[in-house]
Amino acid sequence: MLKLKPNWDQNTLYSEYTWHQLSPFIGRMKSSMARSLVEKFSVPGETIYDPFSGAGTVPLEAWAAGRQVIAGDISPYAYILSKAKLNPPQSLREAEQRLLAIWQESERQIHNVDLRNVPSWIRAFFHKETLREAISLRNILVQKREHYLLCCLLGILHHWRSGFLSYPASHTVPYLKCKKFPRKQYPELYEYREVLPRLLAKVRRSFRCIPKVDRGLKRKVQQVDATNGCMEGKIECIDAIITSPPYMNSLSYARDNRLRLWFLGVEDYRILEPMVSPKKVRFLNMIGTLMLKWEPLLKPRGICALVLGSVRRDGREHDLPDAVTRIVKTYCNHLRVEGVCKTIIPDIRRARGNCCGTREDTILVLRKVN
Repeated sequence: MLKLKPNWDQNTLYSEYTWHQLSPFIGRMKSSMARSLVEKFSVPGETIYDPFSGAGTVPLEAWAAGRQVIAGDISPYAYILSKAKLNPPQSLREAEQRLLAIWQESERQIHNVDLRNVPSWIRAFFHKETLREAISLRNILVQKREHYLLCCLLGILHHWRSGFLSYPASHTVPYLKCKKFPRKQYPELYEYREVLPRLLAKVRRSFRCIPKVDRGLKRKVQQVDATNGCMEGKIECIDAIITSPPYMNSLSYARDNRLRLWFLGVEDYRILEPMVSPKKVRFLNMIGTLMLKWEPLLKPRGICALVLGSVRRDGREHDLPDAVTRIVKTYCNHLRVEGVCKTIIPDIRRARGNCCGTREDTILVLRKVN
């Protein structure tokens, strides 16, 4: 059994880099786990590849640890998160100045925002003037490719607290809580919320605890389907692949991020769902394709560390690590199982309230041999 740091079930909210907290991402890998894997399977200066970058947790920890980073994800939200975390402003002062300049431009353009063109389910979350401000600002941020500030805006879209923009709603996934907070009893939660002071506060929080990073290190992020690959022809250029493939439809990455995806231009999240939350057959076929693509990318003795899960659906357990191991043994000539490490996910960290879905994290470690 592979031995790694044992404290992954502990809360990292107040100990991790605040760049990890730009915007919520359901099923996000714990930063302490990502850091352990980076330190265990690479050394400074080496190149780490994460083809399912998700919230950008592995890429950020790799960059903070002095590694070169290549990352990708098919989800626009995941891409923007990874891009933002690997390309933050040089300083808080710079971030504030950029935001204030863009805010002035968005104010001049706000008359172009016609809320009649916004779906009713989006309008249900916001006071109309708050939504108008947010959309106008979003338009300028996208136009200028201000990924970091855009992620900060996405991070305050919905919650019931006063520092957020929506009517009372859950934080990680966008569900209104109007029954829990009736408008007549909590009228203040349904009033106009000014965007700029809340976004400035979010930006300032994001710089509260940041790593010292080498901006000269390579940091490449692409929005791409992992099975198509973003590194065609580059043989033996990767020292370690550290990633967490989507857990066989156990999490609904598109549905649960649908409000943020809409702000990124995805009108119908259901089109994206099969790609970011594949069902069993598609998932296993994807893994088989990826193993054949990844094998030549790894340098000799290179590591592929996959964070997988044992998933419970329809009353049955699906052992993904075992299924992936069988695929590797069947199709790969130069990848061997180096070891496994299992850690139970406490109920408090579970993505579903009824404690179904992923029950444990398993790191399956493969090594490329000659």
